[in-house]
Amino acid sequence: MLSLDNSYNAEDLLDFDRKARELTGINDIEYCIEPKFDGASISLIYEHDQFTRGATRGDGVEGEDVTTNIKRIRSIPLSAPFSKYGVDLIEIRGEVLMTKAAFKKYNDGLAEQGLPPLANPRNAASGSLRIKDPAVVGKRNLEAFLYNVSYYTTVAGHHTTSNLLASHSGTLQMLWECGFRSPQKEKQVVKGIDEVIKHVHDFEAMRDTLPYEIDGMVIKVNDVDLQDKMGMTTHHPRWAIAFKFKARQATTKLRAVEFQVGRTGAVTPVAKLEPVALAGVTVGSISIHNEDYIKEKDLMIGDTVLIERAGDVIPQIVKSLPEVRTGEEKHILYPKKCPVCHSELFRPEEEAVWRCINIECPAQVVERMIHFVSKDAMDIKSFGEANVRKFYELDLLKDVPGIYTLDYEAIGKMEGFGKRSIDNLTAAIEASKQQPLHRVIYALGIRYVGETTAKTIANAIHDVFELEKMNEEQLQQMEDIGVKVAQSIYTFFQNKENIKMLERLKELGLQMQNIKRAASTAKNTLHEQTFLFTGTLNKLKRTEAEEMVEKHGGKIASGVSSKLNYLVAGEDAGSKLEKAKKINTVKIITEDEFLKLIDEN
Repeated sequence: MLSLDNSYNAEDLLDFDRKARELTGINDIEYCIEPKFDGASISLIYEHDQFTRGATRGDGVEGEDVTTNIKRIRSIPLSAPFSKYGVDLIEIRGEVLMTKAAFKKYNDGLAEQGLPPLANPRNAASGSLRIKDPAVVGKRNLEAFLYNVSYYTTVAGHHTTSNLLASHSGTLQMLWECGFRSPQKEKQVVKGIDEVIKHVHDFEAMRDTLPYEIDGMVIKVNDVDLQDKMGMTTHHPRWAIAFKFKARQATTKLRAVEFQVGRTGAVTPVAKLEPVALAGVTVGSISIHNEDYIKEKDLMIGDTVLIERAGDVIPQIVKSLPEVRTGEEKHILYPKKCPVCHSELFRPEEEAVWRCINIECPAQVVERMIHFVSKDAMDIKSFGEANVRKFYELDLLKDVPGIYTLDYEAIGKMEGFGKRSIDNLTAAIEASKQQPLHRVIYALGIRYVGETTAKTIANAIHDVFELEKMNEEQLQQMEDIGVKVAQSIYTFFQNKENIKMLERLKELGLQMQNIKRAASTAKNTLHEQTFLFTGTLNKLKRTEAEEMVEKHGGKIASGVSSKLNYLVAGEDAGSKLEKAKKINTVKIITEDEFLKLIDEN
């Protein structure tokens, strides 16, 4: 489940339209516009008209199974007549949310019991999906909007499906007819970007009259064939964009500034504010980034400041209000020494950030371990930030390798750690040793190396220790790795202490090799070959076929281009097949030929 690219003004939408016209070759594109719901993303599977699985978005690749809780949401039918439209299996995606009225009623009930209220409707919806007691979920009166058909197969013997599936607006109508709460009534279909711009501004003016929270509008190319033609990036579809509404604003007092040290040594000032309600949450702290930001915003302790939540999510200070100063305000003094280990701070040239360069700084050590165990890194469940800090303070955990040599006997004597807790923690730590190489690389916390870059690096090597022998020029040969990222990777792997840590992690059983790459090079028929599937496959599910490719060292492409090696064309293949025929380097094969290729491999 990918994210959406964001836009904040008409110029961004005009640029999106320009790119869409270039990619499609069409001058006057039809767009479908719908609200951008502020809730928790879900994926639903229906087979033979029956609901079989519900999952959260997770990290976009792996979500959490919440089928039991989904069944408690009244607006999600347990059966739906998809077969009427020629559909056998279908995945649909949408958003679970809490209406403003339901949120208020639930919080009023908590207040009557003397319990703290939920922070906002979005968090309420997201947290509800993970509650272990489905009966509690049912009491929260959640609703769901379903707004996208991401995948489907046809009923055996059917070669065509309803023409509703040919357009995005048609799929919304189909979902509505099948009993789902789709944005069928809220959607607007228009021709040309000028009409899009007019509609999103008109809708923004009425956002507060809606019974639920939205933070913008989503604009999608309406024709599904054109969507396929435009394809995806690793982050977002090229055929859709989110128009974010202007941020909500409020004024408050800046009472103090604290300086926090992150895992890369960056010293970040955090403004402590007089708490103020803003767009459904109470804001009391805001990052003010660095010394230059403080000077640019002309911030002083004691100032009245204007704050906003960008995209109704991230709070930020817009400006100070010097006209209401009393003379009691004080300048914000940036520290010269690390607020944790008291080492001299260093500001690299061409950077705005002051850093503590003492690698043994306790704050950095702790933050690195918190990142290492986090969900997107090694995903060690039961081992969150609170436990890392607690074990570190009690001298039970000193460094990353120490995660794998914990004294469970000592932990078992601590309050709150019974046998079940210890067993869960042990199992989660052991399971993390099987995490693939790209997660290990991301978990190391190398500066500028995010999840996508970590996958790029892992796919280019057999063993993590190869990186110790690479220079910056060799690193830049990897896809999408530029000078700055290459320098950061090179610096990390030239540090002998980092290599010792990696060797220790290898001894402890962590996965330091790219297993898929190692297996694929033994018989490299599919090694580094790119595949794309189109049309209906008769012998395989699309996901099964894609897993076969990856298992044998190949890659799945996001669209038809000169970089594609094989297009596997099933029945009723459409625009992808026509486009592939025009590119001489793309080999078009049938499902049987694909299976033969797998057998040979």
